[in-house]
Amino acid sequence: MNALRIMIAGSALWAFMLLTFQVLAARGGGRHDFSRPASRPAAGAWYNFTTAMLPWKKESAWLHLAEFGLGIVLHAGVLLTLACVFIMAAAPATGATLLAPLWPLNALSLAAGIALLIRRVRSELLRAISVPDDYLAVSVTCGLLIVALAFSFFGQNPGPPLAYTSLLLIYLPLGKLRHAVFFFVARANYGCRLGHRGVYPPPRSATE
Repeated sequence: MNALRIMIAGSALWAFMLLTFQVLAARGGGRHDFSRPASRPAAGAWYNFTTAMLPWKKESAWLHLAEFGLGIVLHAGVLLTLACVFIMAAAPATGATLLAPLWPLNALSLAAGIALLIRRVRSELLRAISVPDDYLAVSVTCGLLIVALAFSFFGQNPGPPLAYTSLLLIYLPLGKLRHAVFFFVARANYGCRLGHRGVYPPPRSATE
C-alpha cells in the first residue's frame, strides 16, 4: 500500500511539473495586448466560464445535444472516481467508502464513453479528423471506470485503482487528456482577452 501511495504521489508530481511547464510555454510568448481596455478582463473570463458554457450558447452543443449529454455523464463519473482515488491514497478507508457506491454512475459513465467511442469509429467525418490519441484517450478513460466498477463489485482492493490512476497520471501530460487542464487555461485566456476588448460579455443590444 505504501508503495502505491509513493507511486501515485510521484505520478502526480510528474504530471504537475510537465503540465506547469506546458502552460507556461503556451502563454503566447508573453505577448501583451496593447489595445485600449474597453472592459474588464475578469468579466470576460467569468462570462466565458458561465453563460458562454450553456448548451444553447454553443453551436457544437445544441446541434448535438445527445452527445453533449453523454459527455457530461462521462466526465461526471471520471471526475468523481478520480476524487475518490486521491482520497483513497491519503485515507484508504474513506476513499473506499466513497468509491464503492458510485457504481451506478460509473456504469452509466462507462456506457456513455463506449457510445462516444463507437460514434467516433462509425462516423466518417470524425474518423477523418481523428488521430490515434483520440481513441487512446477515450479508451484509457473507460479503463478507469472499468477498474472502479471492479472495485465496487470484487472485494474493494485499493491496489488496482491506485495503480491505474498512477499510470493515467503519467499519460496525462503526454496526450489528449491534458485538455483537462488546458480547457480551463484556454477559456480563461481568451475570455480575459475578449473581456479586455469589450467583446465578452457581449453588449445587451447584441444579445437581443
